[in-house]
Amino acid sequence: MIRYASGLLLVACVAVPCVASAQAPWRQVYKDTDITVVFDTASVVLQSPGTWTTVTSWDYSRARILENKKQYTRLVERAYVRCSPVRVKRVRSTVYAVNNVLVRDEGEVDPRDQAHMVWDRPKPGTAGKNAFETVCGILTRKRSGSALIPAKATPKKATSVKPPAKKKPAGK
Repeated sequence: MIRYASGLLLVACVAVPCVASAQAPWRQVYKDTDITVVFDTASVVLQSPGTWTTVTSWDYSRARILENKKQYTRLVERAYVRCSPVRVKRVRSTVYAVNNVLVRDEGEVDPRDQAHMVWDRPKPGTAGKNAFETVCGILTRKRSGSALIPAKATPKKATSVKPPAKKKPAGK
């Protein structure tokens, strides 16, 4: 019984740090005294070559005020992102107050309207520019063991390479 328990303890001590070191789906991509921005790597979808759907959460240290005078401290945003140069189409915004109380959900922009939306370039020196540059760094990193692989990326179709046909000798 003691052997079994010590073996189980050994497995637990080895397995738990391995699980704890796995990459969390939400990664911090920007932080300053006013804002912390985290990026949901688990929800990334490759829309088309070079365009991803992303979800980011913008947590403010001080409450912000909407035009209807309601306060919020968190903005969760779904956006299409292109990375060279960084461009963004914001297609859904939801704001929350303290303790994640929903303040307002703008809903998804209609896909017919999305086609006519302009790709915004974040202003240099802003939290948005810094955050989306980091997001793009994650999205475009070469695929390796620790790199992000978009959730719905379709693999390239395998093509067979045929050797060139041999010419028949003349006169035979």
